[in-house]
Amino acid sequence: MEEHLQYWAILKRRWLPTSIVFTLLLALSIGKTVIETPIYQATGQLVLKKNSTSSLTGVGNQLGQLESSVSGRPLGNEVAVLHSLPIAERTINSLHLSQNPLVFLNALQVKNIEATDILELSYADIDPKKAASIVNTLMKVYIENDINANRAQTRSARDFIAQQLPLRKAKLQAAEQTLQYFKQRNRVLDLKAEAASSIGILTDLDRQVAATRSDLASQTARMESIKQLFGVNSQQAVVAGFVGESPSTTLVLGQLQDIQQKIEILKLRLTDSHPTVINLKEQEVVLKKQLQQRIEQSFIGGAGRFNQGKSPENIVQLRPQGLQQGILGNYANAEAERLSLQVRLKALSQVITSYRQRANTLPKLELQQRQLEREIAATEASYQNLLARYQELLVAENLQVSNALIVTPALIPGVPIKSRQYTNLLQGLIGGILLSGATAFILDKFDKTVKNSKSAKDLLGYNLLGYIPPFNNSNLIPEVIVKNKPDSPVSEAFRMLQTNLRVFNSEQLIKVIVVSSAVPKEGKSTVAANLALSISQLGRKVLLVDADLRNPSQHKIWEIQNEVGLSHVLKSQSNLERAVIEVAPSLDVLTAGELNHNPAGLLDSSQMAIFVAQIAQKYDFTIIDSPPLTVAADATILGKLANGILFVVRPGIADSNSVSLSKELLDKADQNVLGIAINGVKASQQYSGYTMSSV
Repeated sequence: MEEHLQYWAILKRRWLPTSIVFTLLLALSIGKTVIETPIYQATGQLVLKKNSTSSLTGVGNQLGQLESSVSGRPLGNEVAVLHSLPIAERTINSLHLSQNPLVFLNALQVKNIEATDILELSYADIDPKKAASIVNTLMKVYIENDINANRAQTRSARDFIAQQLPLRKAKLQAAEQTLQYFKQRNRVLDLKAEAASSIGILTDLDRQVAATRSDLASQTARMESIKQLFGVNSQQAVVAGFVGESPSTTLVLGQLQDIQQKIEILKLRLTDSHPTVINLKEQEVVLKKQLQQRIEQSFIGGAGRFNQGKSPENIVQLRPQGLQQGILGNYANAEAERLSLQVRLKALSQVITSYRQRANTLPKLELQQRQLEREIAATEASYQNLLARYQELLVAENLQVSNALIVTPALIPGVPIKSRQYTNLLQGLIGGILLSGATAFILDKFDKTVKNSKSAKDLLGYNLLGYIPPFNNSNLIPEVIVKNKPDSPVSEAFRMLQTNLRVFNSEQLIKVIVVSSAVPKEGKSTVAANLALSISQLGRKVLLVDADLRNPSQHKIWEIQNEVGLSHVLKSQSNLERAVIEVAPSLDVLTAGELNHNPAGLLDSSQMAIFVAQIAQKYDFTIIDSPPLTVAADATILGKLANGILFVVRPGIADSNSVSLSKELLDKADQNVLGIAINGVKASQQYSGYTMSSV
């Protein structure tokens, strides 16, 4: 029985969404039954296959192929295209219909006939001609869309290739210029032919070097034999031979020899100081100078070559005559030939070195040339492929390529489809009951809030001190209903709460209590304000302290200033007498004051303990409004300084997780919980629903 009461309580709590769902479904079924008229359905068929024109021409052959989707079903993609908004809008515009595209698509059915490439299109409407016209127009629009899509794809590819062609052409020209510059810089015509000819040239040069060295050795041996015969070196022999061939030099040389003979004869009978001898010696000196000048002026080697030879006395001694002159001439010819052979040998060596250096660089040059030629070939092939593809795309763009063909056009239906009017009401009634019940239970299942007072008592396990009934408040700021409506049931509930607070805790002296809740918006500040006023009406001197330094609200409830408050007193910036404000006889309010960056540190200070002891002596009863337990640790800090905590719970606002966490925090902190006050419900409500308000 209790389980059925719980189900009934759930339905009562969720009566509004349940009623809406049930009424909506029933109304829909009734409306459908009333307005339902005969509906006609027109059907047409499309076949999807590869385009034959593309296959025959070989141009754009990929445009007629159906690309497979991720699932491997290309027809599924086409079904989605036929059932898309753009196709629907174009069909509606073509027929000049004033119809919403979404409504249009709801009446359209597209399916794939099993084991075929045929799509069947069906459209239902009250006008049979309109239904047939829509199906035929839709198939034509689809085919046009497919053609335009293929053209757009081709155009996009053509535009891309048109952009790439100048780049590839420029790259090809740059590669050709690089090859040309390479050949010019390295003097390259045909590296393979050059490599083959270099071998023959080097072989011939080696043969010439060998022959030159042989001739040089022969001439050197010839000179050595003549040198041994005359006992002179090559320079002396050349000079002597030259003197013998020069008439003017020979004349001076003869005169010099005659003078020298005369001097020798006169020395036999005269002394060197004799005038005749001195005169002859002077003539000798003059003739030697003339001889030397004649040789220097006429000698091909110049004065330098003559000075490297013998003095005129030696030339006189080497004066050639007859056969001796011929041998010395041969000696001079041999020397000249030998020098010529040495120059030739040196020149051949330089040529061989040059050819060998060139031959060593040929493989590297050939490798570089092949790389450049490969780059040109690859670039040219790419350019030619792009050019051919561009021409192909120009042709393909003008083809009417489509992968769809109308197999069966839609005919005007003569018989309406079967109506189900007789089942509409029954379906609406049964569906409304089931769906509304499921809605209620689903909403209740996912709703983690504390749903009634029994759930709150079961979760917390503390003494229940009273129920605060809901009351309407048109203002956003909570109302002090004990002051505004002292004779109302709500005011009486607050008086009952303060009575039970003393009765249930009669064994201990209660002067300072902390009011807190699990989460915000449960009305703890309103409960604290009204409870303080109800106690002050008994003639007790009461102080209401707003210790919510994070989000204070008591100054808003009582409509007073918050310039000086609790934070100023704790910081010794003001005294208690100056900070409190009397809002009613025997009731003073201490607002929170300025906001603090570290509220927990301020409330957990020695100044707070001194403050609590001070107000306990000065006032008969003190109520401290603190932040929710799941928001900050302020309530547990203040609970250690007070006589106990009054825990406020509002079903529908607090969730079971937050309430359970709050109880765990209170138990671990060893707090003295005086009891709980259920806010926003009547005492008679156990499983029934409740009315939420901004208490």
